[in-house]
Amino acid sequence: MPWNKKLRRLLVVGILTLFALAPYAQAEVLTSDTVWQGQVRLDDDVLVPAGVTLTVKPGTVITVSPAESTKIDPEFISHQTEILVRGVLKVEGKDDAPVVFTGEKADNDDERWAGIIIDGGVAEVVSARIGKAEAGLYLLNGKAVLQSVVIEGNRYGVIADGKGAELTLNKSVVRKNDYGLFVFNGAKPLEENSLVNGNRKKDRFVGQAKTAQMIPVEYSLPTPALTHAYGDETLVGNTIWRGRIRIDGQVRLPPEGRLVIMPGTVVEFSKRDTNNDGIGENGILIQGALIAKGTGQLPILFRSAEKEARMGDWDSINILGSDQQRNLLEFCQVEHAYRGLHFHFSAVAVTHSVLRHNYRGLQFQESMVELRDNQFYANKSGLQCRDSDVVLARNQLFDNINGANLYRLNLQAQANSFSNNRWDGLRIREGAATVEQSTMVGNRFGLQVSDAVFGRYSHNLIAGNMETGQALRNTDNVETSGNAILANGINGLIIREARGQINGNFIADNGERGIGILSFVGQISGNTIVDNGLYGLGMEGGDDISAANNWWGASDMEKEIFDHHDDPALGTVNYEPKAAQPIPFVWPVSQVPIALHWSNHITVSAPLTVPQGAVLSIKAGSLVRFAAGVGIVVLGRIEANGEPAARITFTSLDEKAESKWGEIMMDRATGSFFKNCDFRKATWALHSHFVDLKISRCLFENNEGGFRLNSGPVDVGQSIFRNNQIGIRSFQGLGLIHDNEFTGNETAIFIREKGSKMQVHRNNIVNNSMYAIRLGDFNDEDVDARENWWGGKSVVDMVFDGHREEYIGKVIFEPVLKAPVGLEWQSRDEVGP
Repeated sequence: MPWNKKLRRLLVVGILTLFALAPYAQAEVLTSDTVWQGQVRLDDDVLVPAGVTLTVKPGTVITVSPAESTKIDPEFISHQTEILVRGVLKVEGKDDAPVVFTGEKADNDDERWAGIIIDGGVAEVVSARIGKAEAGLYLLNGKAVLQSVVIEGNRYGVIADGKGAELTLNKSVVRKNDYGLFVFNGAKPLEENSLVNGNRKKDRFVGQAKTAQMIPVEYSLPTPALTHAYGDETLVGNTIWRGRIRIDGQVRLPPEGRLVIMPGTVVEFSKRDTNNDGIGENGILIQGALIAKGTGQLPILFRSAEKEARMGDWDSINILGSDQQRNLLEFCQVEHAYRGLHFHFSAVAVTHSVLRHNYRGLQFQESMVELRDNQFYANKSGLQCRDSDVVLARNQLFDNINGANLYRLNLQAQANSFSNNRWDGLRIREGAATVEQSTMVGNRFGLQVSDAVFGRYSHNLIAGNMETGQALRNTDNVETSGNAILANGINGLIIREARGQINGNFIADNGERGIGILSFVGQISGNTIVDNGLYGLGMEGGDDISAANNWWGASDMEKEIFDHHDDPALGTVNYEPKAAQPIPFVWPVSQVPIALHWSNHITVSAPLTVPQGAVLSIKAGSLVRFAAGVGIVVLGRIEANGEPAARITFTSLDEKAESKWGEIMMDRATGSFFKNCDFRKATWALHSHFVDLKISRCLFENNEGGFRLNSGPVDVGQSIFRNNQIGIRSFQGLGLIHDNEFTGNETAIFIREKGSKMQVHRNNIVNNSMYAIRLGDFNDEDVDARENWWGGKSVVDMVFDGHREEYIGKVIFEPVLKAPVGLEWQSRDEVGP
C-alpha cells in the first residue's frame, strides 16, 4: 500500500465478505460487496462507497461504539461513529428476526453514535430497529425506503435534508426520540401508514435555511503544453515548475529541497487507486520549502488529469515537517483531491486561493498557519485542523457539508464567512479562540463551541441557521458579546454546562427560543431579547439564572420566560431589574446577507451593504443611527414599515455634531419602500438608481439633501421636506411627486436633466429660500408641475427655468391650487422631532 494511504487509513480488522461473520471492524472503506450477519461490532466508521453493496441479514445486531473523534477521515462526515452510504445498503430483516442498529450506551450526547448517513446512496431497510444514535437516519442526498422500521431512543429520529433527499416511510414508527422527523430545505418525505409521535421535545420540524448569496471565485487558464511528467520520484535541490506538470505517482521534496511553482502553472494528477477504495493516491510530499505564488491574472492550478474529473482523484499536497521557513501558496486553485492541502509540523500561509470539489479542502495539525482571503466551497469538509496556531482572516467557507471543524487551537479569526453549509458552519472544540466580525449564516448549526476553557465570540452575525445559531457546551470563561443572533430556526443561543458572560447581544426573531439554558453560571446582561417565537429565555435545568438589565421590549414577562413558574422542576430566571429603555446595538458586520429584521435601536458604525437576494426589513418604532459619513448600499431590498404612532427614525449617531451621516443608496433594489419614517442629519437621506421606490408619510429634515433619484419609477407622497439644502433632486428621473410639503429648504426640487418624465402635483411648495423648483443647465425638457400650492406668490419668481435661461425647459405650473394641500398623517404644525 502506498505511503499516503498508510498515513490515512487504518488496517481492516474483521470486515467480512459474502456470508461471513463480522465480529469487529475499524474505520474503513468497503472495497467490495459485503454481508453482515450475526453479532457485528463497530468501533469506528464504515463507508459504503458508490458501486458497493452492504447487505445485512435477518437477526443481525450491529453494536456501535461511541466516538467523539478528533480524527475524521475526509471521506466521512460526522464527528461521531457513522455508517456512511454512498453505494447501496440493503437491510433484510424479518418480522421475527429484525436487524438492530444500536449504540453501546447513550446516557448523554457524547455517548451516541452518529447513525446511518445517506450521502448520494440508496438504503433499503426492512424490519429493523435503529437506536441510541445522534440521528437514526440522516438523508443528505439519495434515496431511503424504510419498511416496518422502528426508530426510537435517538436524539433525532429521521432527518431528510434537501430536494435530493427521497425518503419513504412505510409502516414505520418514529417515537421516543428527543426529536422525531426533521425535514430541511425542501425535502418531501412520503409517509405510508407510519407514525411519528411520542417524541420528547418535538415530533416534527420543517426548516429552510436562509442562504446567503455567495459568489464563487473560479480560476481558469488555457491548458499549456506539457512541460514535465513525474512518476514516483524525489526532487533534488531547487526545482522550478512552469507550464503544465503531470504527476503520475508520488513526488517527494526532501528537507533540503525547494520547489518554486511559477504563475500560470497547471499541475495535474492522474488517478491511481491500488486498493480500489475510490480514492486516488498520487500526490506531492513537501519536506523542504514550497513557494507557489500565482497572481490574479496568472493563478496556479492543481487539479485532476482525468477526463471526467471527480472528487478524490488524487491525494494531497502534503507539507510535513517544514517549519524552518514559511511555505506559501498564493492565488492557487486546488480541486478534485482527497485532501487538497495537508500540513503537519509546518509553517504555511495560504492567501487568495480556492479549495473546491475536494473531500476536504484543507487539513493540518501541529502547525503555524495563516489563511487569508480564501474560498472553500463544494467540498465534503471545508477545513479541519488541530493543535496549531492559526490566523483566519476574510475567508469564505460555503456550500460544503461541514464548514470548519477546529480542535484545540490558538485561534485568531476575523471577518470570515461560514455560510450555507449543510451541517456545521463553525465548530470549535477546546483551545483558546477569538472569533470576531464573522458571519455564520444559512447552516444547520451556525457556531458550536464545546469543552473550551477560554474564548471570545464578539460582534458576529449568527443568523438564518436551520436549527441553532450558537451553542455553548461544557465551556468556562467564554465571552459571547455584541453578536446579532437572529432568525435561527429553533434556538438563537443554547447553553449547557457553561460559565461565562453573555453581554450586549441582539437576540431576536428566532423560531422558538432566544436563549435556552440547561446549566449556566455567569452574567446575562445588556442584551436585547425580543420577538422570539415561544420564549425569550427558556430553562431546561434546575439552576437559577441571573438575567438582569436586559431589554425585553414591551413583552409580558410571564410569557417571555419559561422557568420555575411554569415547571417546578426548573430553576428560576431572575430578570429584575429590566433595562428601562432599548439598548443601542452596533451592527457587527459589513453586510445584511439574508432577509433579516431590525428593531429597537440599531447603530451603523461602518459602511453596510444589503446584497442582491437579501432583504433588510425595519420594524415600526426603530431608531437607526449612523456614524459620520456612513450609510447603506442596498442591492437587494429595504423595507421600512413604520406606523403613525411608532415611526422609524434614521439619524446621526451624534445629532449635536456638525458632521452628517451618508445615505441609503438603492441600486435596482426592486420593491423597496419607506413608510412613516423620519430622516435627519444625512448627506443625502435616500438615493435611488433604477428602483421602483415608494416613499409615503415620511419626514426629511435638516439634511443636506432629502432624496435624489436616477430613473425610477418612484412615488413620493404625503411626505414633508423641511430645512434641507435640497429636498428632491432628479437626474433623468421617472416619478410622481404628489401631496407633499416642501418648506424651509434652499431648493425644494432640483431637476438636473430630462425632466419630462417627472410629474409634480398637489404639493405645498412654500417658503423655500432660493427656488421652489430649479431646472438644471442641461435640462432641455419641460416639467409638469400643475396644480400645486405656491403660497399665493408669483411662481415665475420662485422657479429657475426657461423663463430665465432660454436654452432650458420650462416649469409648467398652471393651473395652480388656490389653497394648501392637507397631509393625511398629521398637520404641518404637528410635524417635528
